[in-house]
Amino acid sequence: MSYNENMKVLMIINPKSGKANARAKLLDALNVFSKYGHSVEVYVTQKSKDAQLKAKEEGYKYDLVIACGGDGTLNEVTNGLMCNEIKPIIGYFPTGTMNDFGSNFNLSSDWKETAERICTGEIHEFDVGLFNNESYFDYVAAFGAMCDVPYVTPQDIKNQLGNLAYLIEGLGRITEIKPIKVKVTTKEKTEEFTSILGTVFSGNRVSGIEFISKEEGKVDDGIFNCVIVEYPGNIIEQDYLSFFTGMQSKAFHWYKSDEITLEFMDEDVKWTIDGEKADSSKTVNIRNINRALRILN
Repeated sequence: MSYNENMKVLMIINPKSGKANARAKLLDALNVFSKYGHSVEVYVTQKSKDAQLKAKEEGYKYDLVIACGGDGTLNEVTNGLMCNEIKPIIGYFPTGTMNDFGSNFNLSSDWKETAERICTGEIHEFDVGLFNNESYFDYVAAFGAMCDVPYVTPQDIKNQLGNLAYLIEGLGRITEIKPIKVKVTTKEKTEEFTSILGTVFSGNRVSGIEFISKEEGKVDDGIFNCVIVEYPGNIIEQDYLSFFTGMQSKAFHWYKSDEITLEFMDEDVKWTIDGEKADSSKTVNIRNINRALRILN
């Protein structure tokens, strides 16, 4: 499906995301949209959840809503749009640290190039995850070892160091990793593990690591991949460090399902969705909403 001409566009910009001043990039993008006859309104967020509120309250008035920021900004826009029956097309200008979601669509951090692709590209549908019937995510929900690193690492450090900021923060806390007893239930089976980490994801990449191929990790097939990593006892041993290089391991237990329930035996467990903090819970249900939204690129 090709793009629509003369679109009404809302650009939601997170000014805190990214290394460089966005003003020049914004002018480049606006020039491209003007060239193709699109009218654009720019909204700059001032605080957390601004993007979500703007998308919820006004997104339905537009043909295209563009998130300019990291995966957390896109997550807010998704949560806003999913509240309404009328869901406009999404655009995404990735400016964050990892930009895992954008990698599924080969999105560029160059705003001018991305604007050109939006104006001349095609519409692609993608799945959205529903977390405990309360909130939505675009590509990942995770618990356990260092999953809070994306949101506890200071934004200014992320802007300066990029992916290296996560590595430094994570290595400094590796000895703090604790075992988590979890029961995993899909439509096919139920299993119990003592784990250090669990990840439910769409696509093929999380935290800059390609877990699987793009053929195996599709974003529109209605299926999530889930991996549970067992607790090794000695967290430093090589078999478990393979996780950080994207390699397979006997400690990895894989599932494919459109619905996954995780029950924790001892206490509420912290979660991260799309790199942002989520509520702690002792039981989490995750469902795949097949082709819930559309992205133009």
